[in-house]
Amino acid sequence: MKPFEKWETEEVERTFGIKFLRVMPLMQDWLAFTQILTPKEEERAEELRSFFEPFASFWNEEDMKVFFIVPILQIVNFYALDKYRTFMEATIEASLTDAQNNPCTLRGRVEMVVATGKQRPQTPFFFLNEYKAQRKVVTDPQGQLLSAMLAAQAINNGLNLPIYGMYNIGQNWFFVVLVGKEYTVSKQFDATDKNDLKQIINALQYVKAHIERNV
Repeated sequence: MKPFEKWETEEVERTFGIKFLRVMPLMQDWLAFTQILTPKEEERAEELRSFFEPFASFWNEEDMKVFFIVPILQIVNFYALDKYRTFMEATIEASLTDAQNNPCTLRGRVEMVVATGKQRPQTPFFFLNEYKAQRKVVTDPQGQLLSAMLAAQAINNGLNLPIYGMYNIGQNWFFVVLVGKEYTVSKQFDATDKNDLKQIINALQYVKAHIERNV
């Protein structure tokens, strides 16, 4: 079956029988979560935001990843020795059935996944996908993310856990949560806006707390 980057949202919905919900309580809980940043964390976040803002429309994917996204992730620190860690450019593969109950395989490379495992991802909890510059988006980052999240759901079969994800298009970030056959997507959050960036970091902290409750 084709890799994650070839999937589009509507196609994922049709193929696997998942449904978009405009409102989902789990998303509301996610967005309502607040954890006060330490002065050091707040200073670092503002430093990154100020550096990113003039280049938000121009950076390519590697610029975004190296100079902004990874440093933001380091504020949250998705890592616990022998429990879970952040994997970059990881390959995810899972066997599952489509909406017609036909067996199929989802496989592809993801920019970032937080999962249990030391050498390879074992139990995936959270994806961050598609470091695309605003003016260069020609694919469907939401569809790509959803296909990876469905693969994670299949890998985690029996755990009955939601799968969390985020994707960005330039400075605009979106949160996604998949529960069973239903998913929802947040409004966009602008990473050049001070308050929105705090919301993004809080969302990441929420996911970290979720992971630590379930590893």
